[in-house]
Amino acid sequence: METGDQLFLLADPPAVRKGAQVRAKKIVSPAGVNPVARVRVNVPVSHLDRDFDYLVPAGIETQCQVGDRVRVRFAGKLADAIVVDRIMDSEFANLAFIERAVGPALTAETIELVRSVAERYIGMFWDVVRAAVPSKSKAGVAHNIERIVDTAPQEDDPWARYARGSELIFTLRSGHRIRAAWCSAPASSWWQEIAALVDAVRAHDSAAGVIVLVPDASSIERLAAMISDAGIISHHLGQGQRYQNFLEVRSGSAKIVIGTRSAVFAPVHNLKAIIMWDDFNDAYSDPHAPYWDAREVAALRSHQSDCSLIVGGYIRSVVTTSWCESGWCESITAEKSAVEIFRSHVRTLTDTVVERDPYQSRIPRLAWQAIKDSLPAGPVLVSVGRRGYIPAFLCTQCGERAVCACGGPIRFTHADYSQEQAMCGRCGSGGWKCACGGRKIKALAIGAERTAEELGRAFAGTPVLWSQQEHVIANVDGHSRIVVATQGAEPYAKNGFAAVVILDMASHSISLTASESLARRGFSAAVRARVGAPVVLTGDPGSRESQALARWDSPWFAERELGDRAQAHLAPSARVALLIGDRNAVMDVASSAQEKVEARLLGPIEGDPSQVFLMVRRAQGKALTEALTYIMRTRSADPKSSFVRIQIDPRDF
Repeated sequence: METGDQLFLLADPPAVRKGAQVRAKKIVSPAGVNPVARVRVNVPVSHLDRDFDYLVPAGIETQCQVGDRVRVRFAGKLADAIVVDRIMDSEFANLAFIERAVGPALTAETIELVRSVAERYIGMFWDVVRAAVPSKSKAGVAHNIERIVDTAPQEDDPWARYARGSELIFTLRSGHRIRAAWCSAPASSWWQEIAALVDAVRAHDSAAGVIVLVPDASSIERLAAMISDAGIISHHLGQGQRYQNFLEVRSGSAKIVIGTRSAVFAPVHNLKAIIMWDDFNDAYSDPHAPYWDAREVAALRSHQSDCSLIVGGYIRSVVTTSWCESGWCESITAEKSAVEIFRSHVRTLTDTVVERDPYQSRIPRLAWQAIKDSLPAGPVLVSVGRRGYIPAFLCTQCGERAVCACGGPIRFTHADYSQEQAMCGRCGSGGWKCACGGRKIKALAIGAERTAEELGRAFAGTPVLWSQQEHVIANVDGHSRIVVATQGAEPYAKNGFAAVVILDMASHSISLTASESLARRGFSAAVRARVGAPVVLTGDPGSRESQALARWDSPWFAERELGDRAQAHLAPSARVALLIGDRNAVMDVASSAQEKVEARLLGPIEGDPSQVFLMVRRAQGKALTEALTYIMRTRSADPKSSFVRIQIDPRDF
């Protein structure tokens, strides 16, 4: 065996059965031009996650171009691989031939992106490929994307509501690159704004490619009605339809792509802009290894492809605020005139209001009056913090939250509940009993269904609808009605809601993004109010979230959140690695990493599995990922090592 052989490709050949006829080996000739394909094989272990060389058969050389998916024999078995390069010669001898071509997958541009994402998130190349390239399938469509008819009045210039909106549109029309973050203006329609951005990009170059990222299928449906010629890439589609749409994009037939998080990898030709809506939405965080985040991938692709990046949301997220403060991204905010109109119609629970109504309930008199006064003018939106009927309970004996022995919450899903009907929302067991011995419970929170029931009794004869995760209403007409909705399920009303009441503007969560999430819920509800409509905030008027909403100033809110995190050395001012696994294993990985880079350790958090956080200054982020990559590849080669899962920069903890 000659020096330089790819020894790991060789496996013991299968034994020949006695009496079996041995067929002559078919003679295959290599391609005449660049006969060596450098491929990345789909392997299960990270220490083999690198390029390997194979010969390209002459008969399929046109189907083995850079980015194409092929089948190769690796360690005696057929495996998928991606061609990442075609070269004239290899440093290795005795190369095996590619077995067959499968079809197009990546492009030279997206290969580089996939490599970078795998490196940043300490993942394997093929883990990212599985997210970037739909499976080749002839399966039917599981879900058709319907186009939601726009109920908002069509504006000639939706960006006129923004202080630098005209400048943004002019820059895109001129063909110049820009990176910008915008937060919604009052009574605005984000889908009309995005359609205007796409039109501006195409005004300079009709063949320009644009990727538009949205968090869910309903957002795709709303936007697809505005951009009729867009290709759609979303996990809501069946595999067959998704793969067909992917091929149309890769061939250049579809130049505009609308999709959920995986669309950030779409092989769009002549990419000029990436537009992302509602970047704070957790749907952009991929739940599969290596747990990449579409917001970070979009920023990475904008840098690598030198294209524009425009990120928007109901609020300015803390992450995009850090981009703006660093000078990497420009800030686009609402015109003062639009904000002043909104401010003049915001109603909060001032000291005077509380004095007049000292025994106010969850829905104070101020809110009841706003609903009553506004119903003759049209629909009223009531935003609540929780779904269900009564989603959370307390033990009356000890005052602790009522939870099952497994840690799951106690649930009631309908009005007629009794102590015997208490069931665990996780394991489904009944017969709840508190750890203190108590068996009596009381409501800790009221959900959307219970709120709708109370409002229905108070406003007899008025239709009351509720919209939540299991039952989402996209649009309502302009008739008088009350709509109770949870975050993410708020509908849009024709010409806007006549009033918006925001309940439960308080959070007892200790998660990193709890305050940011609460502010987003308030802004996403308030933006649906028509111009001049009252918006009632029932939370503490002195809270940061309420102040930001009452002033319509989410950048102010995000800047202070960012400052607090910077003082505490938390993300995004720091880079974070979450290690999950056996306690000894995660501590071993953490200790090894600290030998290579100065990192702060939080934990271990005991449990099954255990968790450890490693935190470094942002400038040390690359050093941390390189150290962890080396450690994990070394452990991968040791069959005795326990598995450790790593998440880089998790959105919340």
